[in-house]
Amino acid sequence: MKTTKTIIGALMILALFIPTSVLAQEGNYFTVTTWKLSVPENGTRAELNGLLKEFSEKISFKNDKVISERVLHHISGADLRDLVIISEHASWNDIDAASNMQNELINKAWPKEEDRNAFFKSWNKYVITHSDEIYQENPELTKK
Repeated sequence: MKTTKTIIGALMILALFIPTSVLAQEGNYFTVTTWKLSVPENGTRAELNGLLKEFSEKISFKNDKVISERVLHHISGADLRDLVIISEHASWNDIDAASNMQNELINKAWPKEEDRNAFFKSWNKYVITHSDEIYQENPELTKK
């Protein structure tokens, strides 16, 4: 009996020194880019949507370091110019790996620099500004 109490006591003390982060499952990481866009006189909503689709098909859908991605248009409120892109990553390191892979995929999608520049020049005429953030989910609070 005394041996059992000693073992239980030792295990309880040992449990105090185990970091809680080892016990808790880490959540995925999310990069969030919010674009402020405007359709200029020499542009159209159809062209903007076409550029977004082209980029998604050539780059985003092929990046295996991105678990999922959502492209959201602001449809209600005072400022309808926002486009939010939320990309999900398995780890902090995958964010950097996804960025590197994106650069490789861009060079592969538009191998000629003049074609790359033309695509991004078309995109940039819609861009007013953007912001980037990184978030980590709390799995205990995730609704599935």
